[in-house]
Amino acid sequence: MTQRQLFLGGYVLFPGGHFAGAWRHPYSTRDWLGRDFLHDTARTLEAAKFDLAFIPETVSFRAGFARHGLSNAIKHDPAQVAAQLAAVTTNLGLGVTLSTSFNPPYNLARTLASLDHLSGGRVAWNVIQSNGPANYANFPDVEQLDRNALYDRGDEVVEAVQALWRSWGEGALVVDQETGVFANPDLITAPDYKGTHVAVRGPLNLPPTPQGGPVIIQAGDSPRGREFGARWGEVIFAIERTQADLQAKKDDLRAKARAAGRDPEKIRLFAAVQTIVGESTEIARARRDHLRTLVTPEAGIEFFSQFSRLDLGDVDADEPLRKVLDERATDGQAEGRAVVALLELLGPRAANATIGEAAVEFSTSELTPQLVGTGAEIAEQLAELFGSGAADGFLITPTHVPGSFDEFGRAVVPHLQRLGVYKTEYAGTTLRGNLGL
Repeated sequence: MTQRQLFLGGYVLFPGGHFAGAWRHPYSTRDWLGRDFLHDTARTLEAAKFDLAFIPETVSFRAGFARHGLSNAIKHDPAQVAAQLAAVTTNLGLGVTLSTSFNPPYNLARTLASLDHLSGGRVAWNVIQSNGPANYANFPDVEQLDRNALYDRGDEVVEAVQALWRSWGEGALVVDQETGVFANPDLITAPDYKGTHVAVRGPLNLPPTPQGGPVIIQAGDSPRGREFGARWGEVIFAIERTQADLQAKKDDLRAKARAAGRDPEKIRLFAAVQTIVGESTEIARARRDHLRTLVTPEAGIEFFSQFSRLDLGDVDADEPLRKVLDERATDGQAEGRAVVALLELLGPRAANATIGEAAVEFSTSELTPQLVGTGAEIAEQLAELFGSGAADGFLITPTHVPGSFDEFGRAVVPHLQRLGVYKTEYAGTTLRGNLGL
């Protein structure tokens, strides 16, 4: 029996991602707007046999994020980024984040199908539901919905998009030069999809893609989000601090998928991890400590306020964390994921920590688990977590771009291969094939 192999994805977010100080790292690129660093990143990921480059999305501007160079301070269109990555690679998968809130089904279906054709079947669609005043201000004609209704709309959008992808039947594209028949219209049908929130007639003006349709990615973690992921997700991204939490999420998603009539074995769960590699354990720990110096308390507070939904714009960085939470957090905010997880991470230190210190701690990884050590030590930790069954793969979140991926490829991947849990060559030619889907 062939040994089970883990999958790898790279989180391509700039100028900062889960680590808020990435752009300040001395080894990070400074060319955030050009294509060269995207090409470099893509080649680095493919050289290490990564399965997927994950490209997130934001459709609004936040002044504090721009001031401090935090995640989404600048944002290219994800489909354009994917096209650049595809142009210089042949096997690397391309995870494109596009919102069901602000994109009509026909545009989504054609953009993703075009990318899938032009990349040779390597595209995935990370389906997100966007809301918030800043987003809606840029799309004033879009109906503002509550969280559950956004997922209801998302269900309809995915249904409509997949119906458009299926609108060309087998054999519809003829291309017979002798008879002059290019396509058989009798094998092309208009889905004429009508839902509560969206409608589209179709058909799509593209035939089926090399992998039959892009892979569906999902990362929602609310109860409704998990239902959505269990219904549609083929790849699920998760940020969980412990193996037990990761296993519980995987079990829950697979149970929900089974209840929805899906094969739960067709879900691949990728756990986000931040790897900090050193020539020795001591050097790796010193690098971890240095990362904290690249995030100012003011930048950390801005970053933490976004994820905790707390208004911290005028807070003094030296104020005690507990005092700030008592005075500014509503019941819902105090029980939110960001606050609860940060307090768990700090443990006894939370009693004496300032809001600035706590925010910097949060902003070094956005609660993504940090694996710190030599290449061999990190490989062993990943292999152990993978062997437990709690994860099918890992999303590597960088501390600097593209150097983090290069270090991982050179220092960690050979040890994963030595342990027999990671491929030496790609399994197929499409992303779906490489993921065993």
